[in-house]
Amino acid sequence: MNSAARLILLGLSAVALMIAAVCIGPTSLLDFSRLVELMRSGPPSPELQRASIVLWELRAPRVLLAAAAGANLALGGLLLQAIFRNPLAEPYLLGLSSGGALGAVLALAAGITSPTGPALAGSLAMAGIILLLCRRVASDLPSLLLAGVALGALAQAFVTAIILRFDPSALRGILFWLMGSFAGQGWSATALVFPVALVGLILSLLLHRPLDLLALGGEAAHHLGVRVRAMQIAGIALASALAAVTVAACGAIGFVGLMAPHLARRIIAAPHAASIPGSVLIGIMLTVGSDLIARTLLVGVELPVGIVTSALGCIFFLALLRQKR
Repeated sequence: MNSAARLILLGLSAVALMIAAVCIGPTSLLDFSRLVELMRSGPPSPELQRASIVLWELRAPRVLLAAAAGANLALGGLLLQAIFRNPLAEPYLLGLSSGGALGAVLALAAGITSPTGPALAGSLAMAGIILLLCRRVASDLPSLLLAGVALGALAQAFVTAIILRFDPSALRGILFWLMGSFAGQGWSATALVFPVALVGLILSLLLHRPLDLLALGGEAAHHLGVRVRAMQIAGIALASALAAVTVAACGAIGFVGLMAPHLARRIIAAPHAASIPGSVLIGIMLTVGSDLIARTLLVGVELPVGIVTSALGCIFFLALLRQKR
């Protein structure tokens, strides 16, 4: 099976999973048969009207947000892994999630009810520091990666210190957001993340040839016409923007940026022109599937989606280590 056929199969699988995520939930007001009726004839009966509310106000924006977040995280991970030539690189390793968490917690401590704007500012501020460091140490990418880890740890320390000052009754909501969640998010969050995912995909596809050449090494890519330093800064900036918007809307959702590019390389096994859309589709399935598990695994209880993705990431890397033995 060639890469195009595998991409089509991945696309159909992603669409099927999104439809399943729309139809499955704690309420029986909306299932596949009612979804088909809504698509055919609209909501003429009171029962279908309630199903329509569940569809358009709860399930559809949540599933689309999860899909866009998965696409952003997968693209960010793929870009950073290609630039750093490190299969363990991902946006959160650069401290972007910790920067967003710090902005959100500071806002909540100040009495601001919606942390999206401050979280975005915190992630972008951390991205600005990383890009400033990138201009100075572009030839030493491992040191840049370590600097991102150190900055993230520092931001996380401040987050912990601020959380300790909170009223215990408010801690659950804060921790729920910090561990990543799509709960309670409507069309406004989707309108923020979804266009960014589309723009990120287009820009990443435009960079596919330089990304392929960077795999040969910085010197070889330079001799083949790639402006290596500019490419590094552009890739890190794009990955940072994708991660910052996702963290601002959904909180920190780990391991998707690590798993999706790995799985895409294994399934597609093609240059970036094919592995980029492959990573996006796998990222969509990871986040949509994890969110479906998070809200249906326990009756009456919704888990943060970050717990599910972390568990999947642990299983994934244990399997990867076993294969390498």
